[in-house]
Amino acid sequence: MRDRLKWMAFRARLRIENRRNRAYDSRHNVETAREEHLGHMGLSTDAAKAGNSVYRVTWAWLIKKALARLDIDHARYSFIDYGSGKGKAMLMAAEYPFRSVIGLEYAAPLHAIAVANCRSFVNPRQKCYSLRPLLANVLNYTPPPGPIVCFMCNPFDLSTMRTVFNSWRRRYEHGERDIRVLYLNMRHIAEVGEVLYEQNWLQPVAREKRLVVLAPRRA
Repeated sequence: MRDRLKWMAFRARLRIENRRNRAYDSRHNVETAREEHLGHMGLSTDAAKAGNSVYRVTWAWLIKKALARLDIDHARYSFIDYGSGKGKAMLMAAEYPFRSVIGLEYAAPLHAIAVANCRSFVNPRQKCYSLRPLLANVLNYTPPPGPIVCFMCNPFDLSTMRTVFNSWRRRYEHGERDIRVLYLNMRHIAEVGEVLYEQNWLQPVAREKRLVVLAPRRA
């Protein structure tokens, strides 16, 4: 019963946020708000489950709050959205002077929308113009050399998420140690607590109910 009440409260919150999402789209000449079922995106059943079965746009205020907690020289970093969907986090990251902004999406229809959004996007505050939406499986992706910010908003099941974190750990162990991880969850980051707890090479530099910012531990 408790879980059912939590889900009902979350669905009510989604209805409120959906109005804000549509307003964002109208303001910036893009389409990110509409929810999509991954089973309708040409993916196998297993692939859709690995992506938590549904595309649901991340709330702008939550992305904005997470980005504001980064204490970095943005021009040195590439921003990479793992599970970028229609590209909203990419577009919001473009308000910062990142070296480049990359989005990784494995559902071709969502990727096509992200490409269109990057072309039509209008924002007088845009500072990064190197927007690169990629049709890619995150399990086969190698980030560019140099400092990176890795962003995700609950895009995967725990197995996939663990594999992605392990790839970042290997990168760190091989000497590419300038990395930040932003994990967001529109319900609660505790839902993936078991994976986050395993990351003993990282430490939180900011943590709230719906977001955590991680950086490598100091030696």
